[in-house]
Amino acid sequence: MVLAVEAGAHVKGTVSFRGKVPVAETMLVTADTGLSGKEARIQTVQVNKDTLGLRDVVVSVKGIPFPIYYGGGPTRIIVNAKCAFAPRVAAGRFGETLEIQNLDPILHNTHVVVGKKTIVNVAQLAGSRPIPKTLKRSGLYTIRCDKHTFMSGALQLPVLPAGSYTIVVWHETLGSLEQDVTVPLQGTVIINFDYL
Repeated sequence: MVLAVEAGAHVKGTVSFRGKVPVAETMLVTADTGLSGKEARIQTVQVNKDTLGLRDVVVSVKGIPFPIYYGGGPTRIIVNAKCAFAPRVAAGRFGETLEIQNLDPILHNTHVVVGKKTIVNVAQLAGSRPIPKTLKRSGLYTIRCDKHTFMSGALQLPVLPAGSYTIVVWHETLGSLEQDVTVPLQGTVIINFDYL
C-alpha cells in the first residue's frame, strides 16, 4: 500500500497483519437464496500470505482540512452483485459522487448511514438506474441492504496531508492505528503499520 503526498516528499509504507487470521463469519441468508445460497461467508480480515499485507485498509491524515470538489467531482461506484457490496471498503473525498448500482436480478433496499444520520434509504429494483449521492460530510459511511441483512460495507473519508501530520490507518474489524511523521521538502518517508 502506498500513500503519496503531492506537496513536499512522498510517504510510502505498508500495513501488515501479523496475527492469526480470524475465521470467516457465516451469516444465514434469509431472502433470495437462489441467487447467493443459504449462507454467506464474510471474511473481513484478508491478508496476502507472502507479504502479510492487509486488504481493505483506509489511510487518512488527522486534523487537516480536505480539499473539496466544487461543481462535481469524480464518481465512486459501489455495486450490489450476488448480494454483496463491491468493493467492500473504499475511501472517498468531499464533493465526490457515491453511486450505488444494483447488478442483481432482484430488489435490494440500499441504506446509507453516516454517524446516526440516514442519507439514502431507497429500494433498488433489478435493472434500475444507479443511486447517486454527493459526499458532503466526513466520517464513516455504513452501507447495508435492509432486505438482505447479511450485506454491509463501509466508506471512510480521509483527509490528505501537507507537512507534519499524524497518519491514521483504519480497518473495519481491526480498528485504527496512528503514527506521527514529519515530511521533509524532498525525499521519502517510510512508515509501517502492524496489526497483531
